[in-house]
Amino acid sequence: MSIGNRRERSCAMSPEKGSAFVADMVDLVVSSWKILAVCVLVAVGASVVYVWRATPLYAVKMQVRPGITAFDETGKEIRSWNVGDVMDFFRQDAYRAFLPEAGGSSTKTLSLYPAQGRSATTVTLTLYHPDPAEGVRILQKFYDNLLHHYQTSGKEPLIAVSTKKIQERIQAVEGLLNHVDTVEKPGLEGEIEGRRAVLAAKSRVLETVEKRIQDMTGKNPDPQLLTVLLEHEKTAGVLRSEIAEEKRVIESLILARDGLDMKKRQLQAEKALEQQKLAALTPLEQVVPPAASAFPVRPKLKWHLIGAVLAGTFVGLLAGVVLRERRLRKSPTC
Repeated sequence: MSIGNRRERSCAMSPEKGSAFVADMVDLVVSSWKILAVCVLVAVGASVVYVWRATPLYAVKMQVRPGITAFDETGKEIRSWNVGDVMDFFRQDAYRAFLPEAGGSSTKTLSLYPAQGRSATTVTLTLYHPDPAEGVRILQKFYDNLLHHYQTSGKEPLIAVSTKKIQERIQAVEGLLNHVDTVEKPGLEGEIEGRRAVLAAKSRVLETVEKRIQDMTGKNPDPQLLTVLLEHEKTAGVLRSEIAEEKRVIESLILARDGLDMKKRQLQAEKALEQQKLAALTPLEQVVPPAASAFPVRPKLKWHLIGAVLAGTFVGLLAGVVLRERRLRKSPTC
């Protein structure tokens, strides 16, 4: 049945308007399938050509979180930024000032896409780049630039105050280390050497006295000789006591010197800890370093084909409606 005949029946018999509407819809689908097929094929073809000619892009991802901006008196970390602040930092394009030049491209052609992690404490940054190695370099350089800026510019008040305090502590520890190396340790080593020289001299004297005592012991007893022998034995006793005392003092000095080595190691560990704190001061902390995908992720043929089919279907149906309306206008009316 033609459209004109159906319109005449609709005009003559108004109760059958519902059936006529269904028939019109069926007629629309039947009459538009060729247009629909052409539109879908054209859209799919254009999508395939685009994907074929487009530059493959790799996804380079880096995970960050709000960084440490200060330490309290107990050494506990203070993070003044939260995940929302990090997301806003990237949404407002404030990060572009820290992007490095990428070959012949300017920083305006590079974009980082932030996404909040599942743990709600991290943010994943994604950079799409045709060269995975270059993309990794750009993303790492971006983080290094950001870290250097906030550690040296003083733009973040808490970081600036904490940096000054930590640097002062590092200088104080370096002063103590210098005092150990230039004053305490040389002083102890000099005293040890002096004591050892005295010990060697007294040991030689004792050896001489003991030899004399040994020589006198084998001779006939004589009151005068006996008096000299007793004096020598008394001198030997005093020398033995003095030598024992010198040895005790030398041992204590050696322990003190070894203690300085331990003190120096403790100071060095304290300095290293403060340096680690200084390096950790940044509003943005790197949790996972940049890594590129094994294969290109853009353009995605599947999603382009789905979009092409949907777009072609919509255009085809729209064209069918337009053509149908034109035919209806040309058909006779009641």
